[in-house]
Amino acid sequence: MDDPTWNRASSSRPVPSISREPARGSLTDSCVEALTRAIGSGAYPPGSPLPSETDLAAQLDVSRATLREALRTLEEQRLITRRHGRGTFVSEVPIVKDLHRNFGITAMIRAAGYHPSTLNQNLEKTTATREIAGKLGLKTGSPVMKLSRLRLADERPVVHSTEILPGHVFNQHDLDLLSDDGQSLYTYLYREKGIAIYRGWAELIPMKATAELAEALEVKRGSVLLSISQVDFDDRGMAVMYSIEHHVADWVRFNIERIGPGSAVDY
Repeated sequence: MDDPTWNRASSSRPVPSISREPARGSLTDSCVEALTRAIGSGAYPPGSPLPSETDLAAQLDVSRATLREALRTLEEQRLITRRHGRGTFVSEVPIVKDLHRNFGITAMIRAAGYHPSTLNQNLEKTTATREIAGKLGLKTGSPVMKLSRLRLADERPVVHSTEILPGHVFNQHDLDLLSDDGQSLYTYLYREKGIAIYRGWAELIPMKATAELAEALEVKRGSVLLSISQVDFDDRGMAVMYSIEHHVADWVRFNIERIGPGSAVDY
């Protein structure tokens, strides 16, 4: 249940022990209190793995059934998160995305204090379906390039993104340059193509992780993801890109300023 990346980085770091004080309430409550203290004290920093259920149950002197109930409570409190096939981890500081501002995933991850990186980049030359053509102001069947990427924050997958651009805007050579430089797609379009994104129209909806997305993002199949689909426009009002982002729900928070109601209240 350990995260191999964490183990390599902290192989010399002693594993903290957790002790449970005499129960004032139920055994489950005392386990929750002990684990909360351990996390709050920094014994298990954000992003670090907890010991296996067998080890934790032995340290706390409770059954695995009691421990699992305690872990469920901590998960509901968002103090821990479970990654399918990898174990239980202390929750990390969430990435906050202000929906009032239009900026890329790279900037969002970096602004939260994490190191952004990319895996599994795939560029596919295809043709615009009726939906995509409508989003980008193209004719159905027009050539488009579809860029799929897995976005990481400090090596953890947090967003799966797909960007679709007209064929004359982006190609394989552009992808090679983008990969080498490590910059955001917005920055690349501005610096190399002279295309500045001035606004975007987005739709935010919850969705369940498909088998493919669950494997890529290391979550359970059927877990809730936050999906943003967006069309970006340049200074002339021309559609430049249609993107679809799937965010891991326990890693990102969205906020937006809401205006009113002022005097327009219901009496």
